Amino acid sequence: MPEVWSEFFSDGFFGYGKKGDFQYFSFWHFLPILILITGIILTYIFREKIANSKHEKTFRFILGCTMLLAEFGFFWRLLYVGPGTNDLHTMMTKLPIQVCEWTCIFAVLMVLTESRHLFDIDVTICLTLGIAPLFLPAVILDSGPRYFRYYQFWLEHIIPIYSVFYMMFVKGFRYDVKKIYKPIIFLLILAGLSMLANYYIPEANYMYLQGDTLGEAITRIIPSNQFARFGVFAAITFLLFGIEFLVFYLIRRYRKKKEDKSDKLVENNQ
Repeated sequence: MPEVWSEFFSDGFFGYGKKGDFQYFSFWHFLPILILITGIILTYIFREKIANSKHEKTFRFILGCTMLLAEFGFFWRLLYVGPGTNDLHTMMTKLPIQVCEWTCIFAVLMVLTESRHLFDIDVTICLTLGIAPLFLPAVILDSGPRYFRYYQFWLEHIIPIYSVFYMMFVKGFRYDVKKIYKPIIFLLILAGLSMLANYYIPEANYMYLQGDTLGEAITRIIPSNQFARFGVFAAITFLLFGIEFLVFYLIRRYRKKKEDKSDKLVENNQ
C-alpha cells in the first residue's frame, strides 16, 4: 500500500490508536450520549409534526441506511485495514453473533418496514442490554474521535436506541410485557450460537462468554467459564428486563391517572 494511503487507512483515520486514546467519562464519551438524549427529547416534542410530515418515510429510510452503513462499516474496515497489531483476532472471531449487531440489524428492518415484531425485540434489548455499552464502551479504548471506529461504534449503538423511541413517539408503538418471550427466545438462540462458535473457533469470545477480552470492562469480575458466565448474564438480563417492565408500568399508571383526572374535570364542567 502506498505510504500516502497507509497514512489515511491503516495508520490514519481508519487505523488503530493506542490504548487510552478514548477515556471513560470524558467529553468525547458523554457527547454521543448527550446527542442521543437530545434527539429523543426533540422527537417527543415534535412527534406530531414528524408523524404528519411528507418526509417522515424518507427520514426513516435515512435512519435505516445510516445504521446499515455503520454495521457494515465495522467489517469493511476489518477487511481492508486488517485487525491491527494490537489485536490478534481473525475475521472468524468477528462474525455477526453479538447482541449489539443484531439489534442494529433488527432496528434497520424495523424502521424500514414498521415491523412490530422486531420492535418487540429491540424495545426490550435496546433499553436494557443496549444501554450498558454506552457507559462502558471498552471495545473502543484505542479509538478516540480521530478514528473511524469511534464514530462507527457510537452510530451502531445509539441509533437503534433512538429508533425504538422514534417508533414509540412517532408511530405509536407500545411496549407489551406479553411479548417478552420474543427477546428471550432471540437471546437464547444467539447464546447457543455463541457457545458453539466459542468452542470451535480459537480465541473467539462471542457475547463475552469466553473469558475477558474487554480490558477494563465490568466483565473482568465475572467467572471466565462460559457456562458460569451465561448464568450470570442471564440473571442480570432478567433483572434488567424486570426494571424495564417496572418503569413502563409506572409510566402507564401515571398516564392513566392523568387521563382519569382529565375525564373527571370534563364531567364536572358539564
